[in-house]
Amino acid sequence: MILERLSRRIAVSIKKADPEGPGTVEILEYELGLRLNWYTGLLLTIILGAMFGTVIGALITLFSFVVLRKFSGGVHLPITICSFVTGFVAALIPLINLNYESILFLNILSLIIMLMYAPNEFEYVNPSKWDKWLKWISVGLVIGNLMIKSSEITLAFFIQAILILPVWTKSEGGG
Repeated sequence: MILERLSRRIAVSIKKADPEGPGTVEILEYELGLRLNWYTGLLLTIILGAMFGTVIGALITLFSFVVLRKFSGGVHLPITICSFVTGFVAALIPLINLNYESILFLNILSLIIMLMYAPNEFEYVNPSKWDKWLKWISVGLVIGNLMIKSSEITLAFFIQAILILPVWTKSEGGG
């Protein structure tokens, strides 16, 4: 994939320039991949949001998704696919207008999923003192949107809720 190859190429170049520098090629590649994923997803969200006339809504969608994902975990797609899917979905979601009943239903469904499965770490990387709070932070975010009643946040949270369900196989990015 494109971003994976790019992160590998950059990591190898960094190691050649500084063989004694911190980290292995694999660690550098992983960290670079995360950054390329974020910047590509953000850039695509802005560009596609501008094309669809949904920049603000697209950014609200993206940041809502990313914040909930930070605390709830979820299935991981390959970096390139993740960036493109995230950019397109974040730019398209603001075009969907949910009525009050749909917002309420999807938020309650997301809340139930968060209560049952968050956090679902398919790739456990950095344990921290916050681990015991991850479920409750995730639940709190969804409850917060029950008060805000945003279509964009509702759909972003619902998609993220689907991604923490324990139905994904290893080949799909799950555990």
